Amino acid sequence: MEVNKIYLGDCYQLIKQIPDKSIDCIYTDVPYLFDSHGKGHSELAERMNNKNEELIDLQDGFDYSILKDFVRVMKKINIIIWVSNLQIRDILNFFMKNGATTYRILTWHKTNPSPTTNNNWLPDTEFAIHFREKGVKVNDGYDLKQTYFISPLNKDDKDNFLHPTIKPLDLVKKHILHITDKNDTILDPFLGSGTTCVAAKELSRQYIGFEINETYYKIAKDRLNGINQKGEMSLLDTDFEQLDLFGGE
Repeated sequence: MEVNKIYLGDCYQLIKQIPDKSIDCIYTDVPYLFDSHGKGHSELAERMNNKNEELIDLQDGFDYSILKDFVRVMKKINIIIWVSNLQIRDILNFFMKNGATTYRILTWHKTNPSPTTNNNWLPDTEFAIHFREKGVKVNDGYDLKQTYFISPLNKDDKDNFLHPTIKPLDLVKKHILHITDKNDTILDPFLGSGTTCVAAKELSRQYIGFEINETYYKIAKDRLNGINQKGEMSLLDTDFEQLDLFGGE
């Protein structure tokens, strides 16, 4: 599987093509739903509900069995994974029982969250967990070591790239700078609109991304090629190896 490329398809199958211990870091925002047993009104929910009966450990729209492949493909466990509050316990338990020796919960605090609470807390904080294995070093830098990030909702990104859970590019870059080095290979199996790969490219890291939704896959390719939401291209940012000028692939 080539680096510095994104792939359209099901990550549960595509990850099987990645050799053991070949990835330096995984950075990903896994699917999560808040309705009972992960079922809701979404394309993801419909796809999950149509999967075979033998599918195991399906929680909140996410098949936990892929976590075994996460561990398999990483040289050493070094992963930042965005999760819902309901997933923290299960994912934390998995990695701490399967090779991780330390973890840290990271947060994104929104200064202008949705006022709709539905008899619950404000949705003003999102959670990510960094798991690492003994021997994995993190880079120095006072600003890089902050475990929280405060900003308004990134409405412009949502409008530009049409993804409902898109994370701020500056935050993703800060995380990647802290836990990887130049030329490291970063995998994002749930790529969405491409933020992880854009951050990796801008920071001189190599990347592999998987996305099953064709619309988001196209948006991610455009972002990597310096094409904005209006279809305007910046020649300075364009990756001509990724760009499909003739409609192939």
